[in-house]
Amino acid sequence: MARGKARRPFPRRYGVILAAVPVIAVGLADATIAARTANAPAAKPRAVATATPTPAPSATATFTLNDAENARNAALRQLLHRRQRAVLHHDERTFLGTVDPAQPQFRAQQRAEFRALAAIPLASWEYDVDVGLGLPSSPQTRRYGVSTFAPVQFAIRYAIKGFDDKPTSLVQTPTFVHRKSGWYIASFNDYATAGNPSSVGIWDFGPVRTVRSGNVLVIGHPQSLAVMRQIADVTTAAIPRVTAIWGRGWSRKVVILVPSTQRELADIVDDHEDLSQIAALASAEVTSCPGSPNPVGGRIAINPRNWPTLSSLGRRIVLTHELTHVATRADSNACMPTWLIEGFADYVGYDGTSLPVRVIASELSSDVRRGRVPTSLPPNRDFDGGSKRLAQSYEGAYMACRLIESMVGERGLVRFYAAVGRSHSTPVRAMAAAVRTILHLTPAQFTARWQQYLRSQLS
Repeated sequence: MARGKARRPFPRRYGVILAAVPVIAVGLADATIAARTANAPAAKPRAVATATPTPAPSATATFTLNDAENARNAALRQLLHRRQRAVLHHDERTFLGTVDPAQPQFRAQQRAEFRALAAIPLASWEYDVDVGLGLPSSPQTRRYGVSTFAPVQFAIRYAIKGFDDKPTSLVQTPTFVHRKSGWYIASFNDYATAGNPSSVGIWDFGPVRTVRSGNVLVIGHPQSLAVMRQIADVTTAAIPRVTAIWGRGWSRKVVILVPSTQRELADIVDDHEDLSQIAALASAEVTSCPGSPNPVGGRIAINPRNWPTLSSLGRRIVLTHELTHVATRADSNACMPTWLIEGFADYVGYDGTSLPVRVIASELSSDVRRGRVPTSLPPNRDFDGGSKRLAQSYEGAYMACRLIESMVGERGLVRFYAAVGRSHSTPVRAMAAAVRTILHLTPAQFTARWQQYLRSQLS
C-alpha cells in the first residue's frame, strides 16, 4: 500500500476446490479449479514476522519519508526496472547484477530461473511494488548483517504472447539488502514461515520447453516433451467440442502447464490439499464474488503422477472438462454452487463419448440401487479432493445438468449456467431465480425432480 494514498490489495492466490472429477468410466479422478482473487476480501491477510501485525495505514493517512527512505525507494525502482528489461531482452548479465553477490546459492538459483524463463514467449513482464511500507525485520533478514527491506506488497505481472490479453500476477515477498555497492535482491523465501510465501512459476523448477499446436501452448520440462505433444494434440481437438456447446464467446485458446511432479503441481497452483485423485486442474485469477469474475491468466495444469494412467478416452474427457472451465470462466463467479460448475464441465466432457450413463455415474448408480438416493444436491464441501463422497458428488452434479438439458434443451442448459454465473445476487437467490425463470420450478421441486431422475436413470 503506497504511503499517502490507499491502494487495492494485491492479488493473493488461494485454493478453492471447485472440481475433482472422478472419471470412473476411465478409472481415474479428474479435475480441480484453483482460483486467485484480484480483489480479495476473502483472502487471508498477509502475516508478518512478529506476533503483533503492523497496522495498515488508513485511506486518509499521510506519511513523510526521510532522505534515506527516498534514496532507497528510488534505488529499488531502478533495480526492478533493470531486472524487468533484462528479462524481456534476455540479458543475463544485467539480471544477475540485481542479485546479492554475497548469496552464491541464491545467485545460482536465479541464473537457472532466468535461463528457464527465456523459453517462454513473454509479451510483458513487470514488477508492481509498493516501496513505501515494509515488513518488520526477522531472524532470517537479520542474518545478512546489513540494512534490509521487504515490501508488504510486491507482485510480478506477466503476460504470455498470443494468449494473455491482460497480465496475470504472481505475489511474492522479496528481501532487498543494502551493500556498499547498492541495493540487491537476496531472497524470496525469508518470510515464508511467517505466512508470506512467494508464488512460483513452472520456470522455478528447472529448464523449460514449449510445444504449440494452433491455439494451444504447452509449457513443461525437457523430459516431458512427448507427453506435452500428446496433450497439445488432444486439447486442440477439444476446442471445437467445447465451442459447439458453449458457443464462440471465449478466446478458444489455452496455456497448459506440465510439471514434473505432483509436489511441483501443488506449488505452482498453490494448493497443498489432497491431489491424489486429480488428473488435471484449471486455474485463473478472478475477482471474488459477487460480481463479474474478470478472469486473467487462465491455465490448465496436469498432474504427472496420474496422467499416465489415463486411457486415450480418459485424456479426452479430462482435457475437454478442463477446457470447459477455461471457456466458462468469465461466466463463473465465485459464488456459484460447485455442482453447477462441475456438472456442466462433465456434461461437455462426456458429450459424444457414447458412454452409458450408468457407467459415467457408476458410484451413484450403486447407491441408488441400494435405495440411498441423495436428499439434496451435492454441497460444495463434498467436492474437496479428499472427500469420501467425491465420486458421487460429481456424478450427481452431472446428472443434474443432464436433467436440465432434458427439460429445456442444451441451449437452455447454457442459459441456465450463464444466468446463475452472471447474477450479482447471493448464491441461493441466483439459483432460485434461474430455476424459476428457466425451469419454471421452485428449488424444492427441482431437487425432487432430480431425485426422481436419479431413480429412473440409475436404478
